[in-house]
Amino acid sequence: MKIGINNKVSVILPVYNEEEYLSQCLDSICNQTLKEIEIICVDDGSTDHSLQILQRYASVDSRIRVLTQQNRFAGAARNHGMEYAAGQYLAFLDGDDYFQPDMLEKMYRQAEKNQADILICNYAEYQEDQGQTFLPDRSFEELFFQDKENFSGQTLHCSGIFQITRGWAWDKLFRRDFVEACGYQFPEFRSSEDGYFVYMLMARAARISWLDEALVTHRINNPKSLSNTKEKDWRNGFKMWQMLKEELMKQRLYLQYKQSFLNELIYFLLWYLESMNCFEAFQSCYEYIQSRIEPEFEILAQGRDYYFQEEVFDWYRQVLTVSQAEYLFNQIK
Repeated sequence: MKIGINNKVSVILPVYNEEEYLSQCLDSICNQTLKEIEIICVDDGSTDHSLQILQRYASVDSRIRVLTQQNRFAGAARNHGMEYAAGQYLAFLDGDDYFQPDMLEKMYRQAEKNQADILICNYAEYQEDQGQTFLPDRSFEELFFQDKENFSGQTLHCSGIFQITRGWAWDKLFRRDFVEACGYQFPEFRSSEDGYFVYMLMARAARISWLDEALVTHRINNPKSLSNTKEKDWRNGFKMWQMLKEELMKQRLYLQYKQSFLNELIYFLLWYLESMNCFEAFQSCYEYIQSRIEPEFEILAQGRDYYFQEEVFDWYRQVLTVSQAEYLFNQIK
């Protein structure tokens, strides 16, 4: 049952074994300058003290609602939370990340001002192993919307809708009635679950807005993060792109977004292969790219000039033509 219908933002927080970081995350939400929010926490079968921490916060803040489920990963937890969300906008956060104190207020005001279906903000990255915070270089992404405050896929150069932002949800605000009208949910994957939900909404949004302030901090190099255990279900990343292509075709949007789609896919393949933490997963991904990706997506068939970053295209062509041993040897030369 949905409650809190006067809330401006519903914050949905999936939690799985985040006891080390969870208080910082919850404090960053509870202490927002925007007070008209609801905080929907979904414990995904944690085996540490995460659930007790959530319940302790809920006992002193009536805006917090705690839901529980068996471990089905973050996508399922976000979907569970969305069932109860009643705010004008949806915000998502992971249990090891945190908002700036005025994040939701600034995002809400900008979204209302521009009547945006989706609002994107800048972000900072906290490097866990070095204890340092830095701002990622966004110069490449900004080439595509060129300081436009409002845009849509149709107005971007080369329809670069998949280049302007990564396929994660925590740096965005989504108008709830737009999300519900589209009907998308997160795939229930171990990892790579954000991309389908985010990219399809980006492709269908009539109005997207951009706020050039780093309002959320994302923790990287956290060994406990599910994004760092993707090799356990390495097929999920490929499955996400297959789902995305199928839905774009169903919505008759694939031809319009094909160049943007293939450019982001090839970049993803490079990142995905290089991020595998064990040789068996690397080997499986390498073989999958060689045997399945080109027949299904026809990346080489478009030609080198089709791609925004030709060096990434050259990397992909190398993967298709050399053995794993030769590839790894070339990497260490």
